Amino acid sequence: MAFFESNYWHPSVATDIVLLSLRQKKLSALLVKRLDHENGWALPGGFLEKGEDLDQCAHRELNEETGIQVPYMSHFANYSDPNRDSRHQVISVAYLAVHPSGKLRIRANSDVFDVNWFNVENLPDLSFDHNKICGDGIKYSRLLIERKPSLAFAFHNGGFTLTELQQTFAAFGGHKFSPENKRNFRLWLKNYADGRGLVVETDKFREGNHRPARIYEPNLEALDKETIK
Repeated sequence: MAFFESNYWHPSVATDIVLLSLRQKKLSALLVKRLDHENGWALPGGFLEKGEDLDQCAHRELNEETGIQVPYMSHFANYSDPNRDSRHQVISVAYLAVHPSGKLRIRANSDVFDVNWFNVENLPDLSFDHNKICGDGIKYSRLLIERKPSLAFAFHNGGFTLTELQQTFAAFGGHKFSPENKRNFRLWLKNYADGRGLVVETDKFREGNHRPARIYEPNLEALDKETIK
């Protein structure tokens, strides 16, 4: 151990999390403000601690800084520019995570004094290289939802209507399931989701300006096999 400590340079390792959700039907990212930085908003995350792996670090930091726990995260990139942090050479390991839409209590904690959601199309200037990391995470999520559409179900906590699910796809922009393409969307849902048992049709309906819309629920056990991991 002494050989490694004395003969090799040791950069720090951190995890940064791009946490996405739907806020007012818009794809949004969660950002934090830290007490020890004057650079404004940043992605949640922090340094790897002794004895933990990267996944554990990402989950711990997200929970410590925001109070949010998510079942799955997906590693999508590493950032190792030696000048990305002026304090010290820091390697960032970036993760994508998804949180259901709807009411969500987020709290500032640890070294964070403010937490908020931002529309991904209108992000502020972020600390370090976090604008690039966040942009890369959003691009990754858009590619992922094309390859693995079951990711859309992770944005809904409990029941959803077909319109609400279709709006989730529309929030990613450029997806083949545009809002006016309802017939093809229903056919896809029947062939893709029903065939895999990913959704369950309930006997509940949501009232609105038009006729009541049937509510569907995600089959969590089946979705466990098709996560973003």
